[in-house]
Amino acid sequence: MPMPPSAPVRKSRTIAKIWPDLCTGCEACIAVAPHDTCIVKASDDVTLPTALVVCDVQIDVCTGCTLCLRICPWDAITMVPRPTA
Repeated sequence: MPMPPSAPVRKSRTIAKIWPDLCTGCEACIAVAPHDTCIVKASDDVTLPTALVVCDVQIDVCTGCTLCLRICPWDAITMVPRPTA
């Protein structure tokens, strides 16, 4: 029996934005993210104050749930308008 088509994931009008100059790479946001790929480790940029691997939001996967915003101990995450295609 074929599987019914899955319902499209509802996305908010806003998405999370991680500010790399505030992100310490603690990965708390990754731990609470509802999808495995909505937040990923971004880069190892030694020019950043922490020189750690920082996290980044995947715009096309973020549903705007705000879990990462609420868990971030460094206030490195804000919600911004979802970019239009």
